[in-house]
Amino acid sequence: MKNVINKINLLFISTVMVNGCNETIVNNNDNTNQTQVNEWQLIWADEFDNDILDEEKWNIMLWRPGQVNNELQAYTAEENNIFIENGNLEIQALYQPGFTGTDNSGNEYTADYTSGRLNTAGKSEWTYGRFEIRAKLPDGRGSWPAIWMLGSSISTIGWPACGEIDIMEHVGYDQGVIHASIHTTDYNHNLGTQKSGSITIPTVTDSFHVYTLEWSPTYLYFLVDDLPYHFVYNDGQDDQNKWPFDNDAFIILNIAVGGDWGGVHGVNNSAFPMRMLVDYVRVYEATDQHQDVDVTFQVNMKNELVNGTGLRISGGSLGAGQPGGIAMEDIDGDGIWSVTLSLPKGSIHTYKYRNGYFPDSWNSGWEIVPDECGVVEFNNRQFITAERDTILPPVCFSSCTDCD
Repeated sequence: MKNVINKINLLFISTVMVNGCNETIVNNNDNTNQTQVNEWQLIWADEFDNDILDEEKWNIMLWRPGQVNNELQAYTAEENNIFIENGNLEIQALYQPGFTGTDNSGNEYTADYTSGRLNTAGKSEWTYGRFEIRAKLPDGRGSWPAIWMLGSSISTIGWPACGEIDIMEHVGYDQGVIHASIHTTDYNHNLGTQKSGSITIPTVTDSFHVYTLEWSPTYLYFLVDDLPYHFVYNDGQDDQNKWPFDNDAFIILNIAVGGDWGGVHGVNNSAFPMRMLVDYVRVYEATDQHQDVDVTFQVNMKNELVNGTGLRISGGSLGAGQPGGIAMEDIDGDGIWSVTLSLPKGSIHTYKYRNGYFPDSWNSGWEIVPDECGVVEFNNRQFITAERDTILPPVCFSSCTDCD
């Protein structure tokens, strides 16, 4: 087993360097995205090939400054904030001291910054699928572009109960670092419990990249140019407070200026105009040929005193943001604990086994994975899914091989 694990580690390290849930990628190839045609069917798209925005697909938001997150901009329908040029949607943030306007509710305001915000609410909404957005991001301290989704129930149950999926966020003072996150009632930034991952791509403001979400009933899988950088497994067990992502959601595109995150280091007024160019937005649904891989994880606890709350997979990419972890079972009472997870083909996952349930702490119960089969900062275990269902041989807790 040791040789198998070491070979997997070597393959992984030669492909991409990973640090927990964070990655650093240098990739200037605009054509790395190759959707498997037989597994995904295109059901909605905007290629922005017309001269004007298709308002049968998009809503333009009219918001006053400070409406959310203490952001400084007003969102307008002005032609210099939202327009199409050279086959790209352009959302442009501007420094316009003294700008006056009216928001969606009829409130008049004065703003120093203007920008654009679009969504598909009420026009096109989806549950599950693959979402691809090819975009070039704005440069400049104070910019906060986002490509994201909100649950359609926000108008009735509010945020964060509706669920938020952030496919891409970037703040100008942290150049090149792309973030993906989810927010729910139990997992959100107000509580400090949001589930987030990041990847560093130095060229995000110089060239186009494809930002992708694959969304299924069991996971949310985030990629840039088909390189994975964040993964959230559905550990909700039908708990809407943890996993509200079995309901429709709509797409949002915007550039915020300043605000609670984007404005942490102020705004560089000389960096305007700040532009996000979007080449296309494409939505796919899974075909009958699309199948995830069932992977059975096993750990041998014959030599360990098992905590009364049992074993969990926790930490790494599988347990990121969920200190309680994913529950395992000793079905036969033979000391072999197992769990079967449905995962994307070819996806890379890090994890550890944890003896006990600790929902509010990252301390206690962890196995100590030996260096010879551990990877990255916290010496996590690692697995790359194959093309077919896989049952991993049991390993001894805190060992690279089985106890027997």
